[in-house]
Amino acid sequence: MTDQLTAASKPLTHESARALFEQTYRLLNEHDVGHIPSVFTEDVVFHDDAWPEPVIGHAEMERFLTSLWRAVPDFRFELVEGPYLADDARRAAVRVRAGGTVTGPFDPPGFAPTGAPVSTEYGGFYEFEGDRVKRARIIVNMNDIAVQVGAAPGPGTLGERVAVAVQRLTARRMRGRAKAG
Repeated sequence: MTDQLTAASKPLTHESARALFEQTYRLLNEHDVGHIPSVFTEDVVFHDDAWPEPVIGHAEMERFLTSLWRAVPDFRFELVEGPYLADDARRAAVRVRAGGTVTGPFDPPGFAPTGAPVSTEYGGFYEFEGDRVKRARIIVNMNDIAVQVGAAPGPGTLGERVAVAVQRLTARRMRGRAKAG
């Protein structure tokens, strides 16, 4: 590398990456869509298990974040662990705790508000361009969230046993169709 590196292409250090993540989550915790250009590149590609399709660009990021903040108006991000830098020093992984109180609908997929808290931890894998996110992959346990909002039965409950029985019947039908087809 040369001294001609611009700020946009300068490799991350552990310290600069940590500061970048803390700044990113601080801005997102303000729930202001006006911060989107400060946090994400215009051509951002953001894959999140909680959203049905990739979020591409600022307009889609605004739609995604507005939906999240409508469902959970007090939603907060907290950096738990990391960052862990990739060899190229432009990508990093973190573990994040996130949550709040579900007072609005989760749309998509359409879950009704519960008034109850929801909390989860996720793994985030980010590529930066300068001090903004260019690409991201968020891996979150959606079953855990579904249990918390009442959309799926909890482990060991009667609801889980009923769901397993329904799945077994469905699997038997699917096997029958596969043999016939």
